[in-house]
Amino acid sequence: MQATQQVSQVKRTRSYVEEVFRQIEQKPDIMDIIILNKNGNPIKTTMEKQIAIEFAGLYEILKEKVQLGLQKIDPDDELLMLRVRTKANEVLITPDGKITVMVVQNAQDRIQL
Repeated sequence: MQATQQVSQVKRTRSYVEEVFRQIEQKPDIMDIIILNKNGNPIKTTMEKQIAIEFAGLYEILKEKVQLGLQKIDPDDELLMLRVRTKANEVLITPDGKITVMVVQNAQDRIQL
């Protein structure tokens, strides 16, 4: 819990958002990035605006369902990261109270047997 409090105390300035976006963008296999403000609105994205808005709305629905499930398991627990993987893609979602970072990446395994 203390680490979460420290993360949420960091000020989310425009330069902070730009730096987070830049760092993620440099990673291999990144397809899309959306950064949402605390109200759930896209403030920086690689997607077209309307698609990012729709994606953000779907995330809010998913987040509410996950939080309801977590409360039933442990009322004191909180969502730190959500990872959803399909055959082709992987979506990583990291909310922290001030911004939410959503990343869509290629889900290809790097291990070759």
